[in-house]
Amino acid sequence: MSGRQRLVAGLTGLAVAVLAGVFCLLSWDRANQVAGIVSALVGILALGAGVLALVSGRDGSVRVANTGPATAVGAGSHANTGLTAQGSMHGGLEVDGTAEARAENGGRANTGYDQL
Repeated sequence: MSGRQRLVAGLTGLAVAVLAGVFCLLSWDRANQVAGIVSALVGILALGAGVLALVSGRDGSVRVANTGPATAVGAGSHANTGLTAQGSMHGGLEVDGTAEARAENGGRANTGYDQL
C-alpha cells in the first residue's frame, strides 16, 4: 500500500469511527436523519470523484528500460525486449537500455517499439 492509500484508508476509518460515536449520542430518530444526510453527501462526493477521475485520465506515458535478452526460434515466433502494442500509443513513449533480441528460422525480433 502506498502512502496516499494509507492516508485515505486512515481518514476513512476515522470518519466511520466519528460517525459511529455521533450516532451513539443521538436518539434513533435524529440518528436516522443524520445518516440520511451523510449518505446523500457521500454519494454525491463519490460521483464527483468518479467523474473527476474519468475526465482527468492518465497521461498515457510508457517507459521500458533495462530489459533482458530474448530469442525467437521458428516461423511465427517473436522476440521482444522493447514494447509491442496494438494500435497507436497516446502520450509519451520511452524505450531505453533494452537487451539483444534475436530471431532464427523465420522469427521476428524487436528491441524498440513495435506496433501491431
